[in-house]
Amino acid sequence: MAATSSTTLSFPVINMEKLETEEKPAAMAVIHDACENWGFFELLNHGISHELMDEVERLTKEHYSSCREPKFQEFAARTLEAGEKGADVKDVDWESTFFVRHLPASNIADLPDLDDHYRQVMKQFASEIQKLSEKLLDLLCENLGLEKGYLKQAFAGSNGPTFGTKVSAYPPCPRPDLVDGLRAHTDAGGIILLFQDDQVSGLQLLKDGEWVEVPPVRHAIVVNIGDQLEVITNGRYKSVMHRVLTRPDGNRMSVASFYNPGADAVIFPAPALVAAGAEEERAGAATYPKFVFEDYMNLYVRHKFEAKEPRFEAMKSAIATA
Repeated sequence: MAATSSTTLSFPVINMEKLETEEKPAAMAVIHDACENWGFFELLNHGISHELMDEVERLTKEHYSSCREPKFQEFAARTLEAGEKGADVKDVDWESTFFVRHLPASNIADLPDLDDHYRQVMKQFASEIQKLSEKLLDLLCENLGLEKGYLKQAFAGSNGPTFGTKVSAYPPCPRPDLVDGLRAHTDAGGIILLFQDDQVSGLQLLKDGEWVEVPPVRHAIVVNIGDQLEVITNGRYKSVMHRVLTRPDGNRMSVASFYNPGADAVIFPAPALVAAGAEEERAGAATYPKFVFEDYMNLYVRHKFEAKEPRFEAMKSAIATA
């Protein structure tokens, strides 16, 4: 599907300072509409200091240049050579990534090539993102009419949530026609908070059959809904397909943090929302399956770049035959 021209004027942006004023109802309505109709929204004045974000950006870009760029250039040369010889390279992603696990146990001390200062800054940033994630989950509870803490508890499992960060670079690509930065997919987990480059665009979401750019905004945090929130809200809130395009210039930074259920958390539609759906004649019963998050992830890793609906159906079948 071809990308559209940028349709960003109506992209949902929430100034979180308004949540502390008489403008809160209007801001909450924007969040609710975004979760129902976009799957994405952008936060300003979210409480994470600009100084900390600037340091995360500086260190992340330095780390790519000093530690990861040579390896990526080898991959890039192989991929371009294959593509230019006629091979289909649409099943690879033009990105350089590493992963940091924060919860239930951190692995940041074990990651190679990170200096002590970068580790400390990333730990501080992760702590701030975790607090913001949990605040957002309670705002979603408020919008949905669920008791405060319901979503956090739904994610808890026996050892608390799974929380980690994917740090990515999307370097310039001389042949954007050959390969995507990141293929279209929905996110498997709960709620995703992204600190993206404000100079280099590329992230797009699918809305009403059109690809729409997620606008880069300085010091903003982009939020998107994962598959698990779609299940728990019984489809009231939707995860959406999104992708990253390659560009011939600029090296896009992406620091995406995933606040997900614990591995053994049992995920199912909130009974209150199933009942509300029946009253509103949206659905007479739960339309989504009940499953263990780890089982869903085992399926997702094999079918990430496919539609989500067959994954939900497969989980229904797995429960039926268990």
